[in-house]
Amino acid sequence: MSLMEERIKGVYDTLPQKEKKVAEYCLNNQDDIFKYSISELAKRSETSQVAWVRFSKSLGYTGMKELKTKFYNEVRASLDDADRGGPKIEFKDLDQYTSLQAIADNICATSLQAVQTTYRLFDTPTFNEVVEKIIEAKHIQIFGIGASAIAAYDLYCKFQRINYHVIYNEDSHNSRMTASQLCDEDVAIFFCDSGHSRGILELLDLAKEKKATTVGITKLGNNPLSKGSDYVLFTTSPEIDRKSGVTSSRFAQLYLVDTLYTAVANRDYKNVKKYLQSSFEAFHNGVE
Repeated sequence: MSLMEERIKGVYDTLPQKEKKVAEYCLNNQDDIFKYSISELAKRSETSQVAWVRFSKSLGYTGMKELKTKFYNEVRASLDDADRGGPKIEFKDLDQYTSLQAIADNICATSLQAVQTTYRLFDTPTFNEVVEKIIEAKHIQIFGIGASAIAAYDLYCKFQRINYHVIYNEDSHNSRMTASQLCDEDVAIFFCDSGHSRGILELLDLAKEKKATTVGITKLGNNPLSKGSDYVLFTTSPEIDRKSGVTSSRFAQLYLVDTLYTAVANRDYKNVKKYLQSSFEAFHNGVE
């Protein structure tokens, strides 16, 4: 699935009826976006030029010109990736694999695509503001449930290494207790791929009540977590089989974790340098 398709499907349910008609036309006639003017696209889709402009803005673009440019760049990037070779994604059920090599190829392909497409969503201004908020925060609380807890715990460990005041709890009751202690000087970071987890959304509501700055890390789309957070860092990833429990969303989240931690440590290097050195020495002294 292309990044454009991910964007469209992520916002589809929230679109007005006329924009849904534009979305359906885009999904079924992607080549036409390059071929025709906005007036011709409006005629062919039986909508209006206004609907196309509003649809472009619903996807996060300034208008049709930016939509066409971004879509063209995505297509070129996909062609370049294909030219480089490597394993290709096959969408199949667990019982349809015929060899271990096929399994390895598919997991590799989906993991790579998760990181690459999440990278293409990278929003520098938003990321920059999140980094500044984290550095300035009195406390940082990190929340993640289920599979998303893996990325949440990883970010917690990384911030601990540079001696940031960070809290993470796997236990839902402890998470609720610590969330109730947030204040307007704190940052609360929420990991949830679907953006619909009731437990995470309840914690988000608590954080907002306490006036903490909230950051959602979730898949692309207008889900409750993305709409309720002050800042959103989007991920996107292909799911080759929903029944398997093997999803590439973890790789997308971990890519953002490493990028966020590195950006914070880089920006605050003068203050964290001694902690990086001491933690390195703690694990490497006496090791040949």
